Amino acid sequence: MRGALINGYTHIEDDHTGQYLDEPPMWEFWERASKLDTPIYLHPREPLPAQIGNYKNYASLVGSAWGFGHETATHVVRLMLSGLFDQNPGLIVILGHLGEGLPFLLPRLQHRLYKQRHGAGLGQAKKTVSEYFQENFYITTSGHFHTKALIDSIEEIGVDRVMFSVDSPYEDVEEGGNWFDNADMSDNDREKIGRENASGFLIYRGLAG
Repeated sequence: MRGALINGYTHIEDDHTGQYLDEPPMWEFWERASKLDTPIYLHPREPLPAQIGNYKNYASLVGSAWGFGHETATHVVRLMLSGLFDQNPGLIVILGHLGEGLPFLLPRLQHRLYKQRHGAGLGQAKKTVSEYFQENFYITTSGHFHTKALIDSIEEIGVDRVMFSVDSPYEDVEEGGNWFDNADMSDNDREKIGRENASGFLIYRGLAG
């Protein structure tokens, strides 16, 4: 295996109860992933039924249009604040859709967490959320063909941690390819995002072949 893909939380007991990847029973999994130097792709899923009250009368928002990103971004923040990456500093998590909005949202989150400096759920992490994002995450362009968002993502995470992807069959390969080929960026960045980052990632971790 070159890596693993997980669709967000895991149902336990029934469809209304989920176990998130920052919870103690999951740390053994992360320790093994770290030991094997295996990247984990965190894929979105719909929020738990108990969490979709704010989508009432707007069912179209629950899935990929909005709910996927909100659910996954919150899941990632939980991982960051849990201390997981301090205990396993080599862990790599891959996010699609240009990081599920996190390149834009993390600076505000970091600012407010610094101002608060207290409260439930804080105090476990030794670094800032932006540091974890830049050190423990890669993002892909899957399903998010928007150049301004791409440039903002590069500014936050660095061009070496962005990889081209389409999200087929849910997105159109030709549409994604045409956007990327004509996006306003340097040829060097296009080469890195389009090919070199992914191949270099595999070679560096001995996963190529």
